[in-house]
Amino acid sequence: MVLNDRQKAGASSGSNLKHAHLLNQRVILQAVRLYAPICRVELARRTGLTPQTVFNITAALKRNGLIKELGQETGRRGPPARAFGVNADGAFSIGVRLENEQIAAVLVDMAGTVRGRTVQAGGQLTPGNASKEILRAIRSLQRKISGKRICGVGVTLPEPVDVQPGGVCPTLNLAALEKVDLQDVLGTKTGLRIFVDNEAVAAAVGEHWCGIARDFNSFCYLYVGSGVRAAMVLAGQPLRGFRANAGEVGHMVVDRGPGARPCACGKRGCLNTRLGLDTLSADLRNEGLPGVKPIQLVTLLENRNEVLLKGLDTAASRLSEAVETLHLLFDPEAFVLGGCLPAPLLAYLSERCQNNLKTRTLPKWFTTPQIVPASLEGGAVHGAAVLPLADLITPHNPGIGDPRSLTLLQP
Repeated sequence: MVLNDRQKAGASSGSNLKHAHLLNQRVILQAVRLYAPICRVELARRTGLTPQTVFNITAALKRNGLIKELGQETGRRGPPARAFGVNADGAFSIGVRLENEQIAAVLVDMAGTVRGRTVQAGGQLTPGNASKEILRAIRSLQRKISGKRICGVGVTLPEPVDVQPGGVCPTLNLAALEKVDLQDVLGTKTGLRIFVDNEAVAAAVGEHWCGIARDFNSFCYLYVGSGVRAAMVLAGQPLRGFRANAGEVGHMVVDRGPGARPCACGKRGCLNTRLGLDTLSADLRNEGLPGVKPIQLVTLLENRNEVLLKGLDTAASRLSEAVETLHLLFDPEAFVLGGCLPAPLLAYLSERCQNNLKTRTLPKWFTTPQIVPASLEGGAVHGAAVLPLADLITPHNPGIGDPRSLTLLQP
């Protein structure tokens, strides 16, 4: 896909101030990632940095192994110029996704390509074994690239996170980690930077980095798991909120009719009561199909199971209401629908939701947003692995002064 200038999120303008050297490194590295193959002249034009600054930074990044020459750029006036791209082997990152009875982990390179996977099904996590099992998954992937640079570990949770002192406190499905400060424990044991986020944000960052949302500067990722969460990406940056728990759209009321279902939050008619793995499984169970797993949902969809289709159509209708509200609030370019549902179900929901919006009575100035299914397999764990990479490269983020980040960028 060809990206235009407006869509290239994160290709920021740099600064020629001496104290802004680290920012300028990130600006160059991000531009190389987005526009490769790209020569120094084009880098200077796109970033606003002087040719000398661009020359010095690209030379340093090349020495450090983060970028490499891809040959010579032809088809322009004058002699051929050296073209640069990201060195996929220049840095690696690990992503971990936690559930009650499973730990999935992936290893990705600097280009965002998955280079290794592991899944540990070790039964119910407990306070005594949770950190140990997570470390086991991390170290199994570290061994695959012994001696290579690892810029961090991303951990994604299916729960809200707690940003208060003491760390991350899942409250519902991961009681084993309620008192565990993952950032402190894992950081101490591995010596790596640890990034903890919820599934929706991680999946959105991954999709923006190397998935279908790469084309979008601002979008909303709707993550369907046991319920529904949203992650807003505005001007290339995820919107996390004051306590890093923005996006709990599953508790948005979308059904005020007499048949509105009760939600775990205490309200009735929340989006979670109509869309999610738990809801679809409950509907099928009530019709005599107990124990339906996600992969079995694909077979039911292919066989046009009436109960499943009815549930999906109702979910798409309610989801359309939530999308309309979110679009009016944030005006994103598009909505990406992903999560734990199998790809065929996400595609079905995306199409139905898109069609529903086209038939709704909307303001004349309302432009119907594009709704697309996510493209990354294992979006949450893949996105978790991208979190440290994004922190390393993204020019404007709170961690820009972290000494460990600075070390990674230096030759």
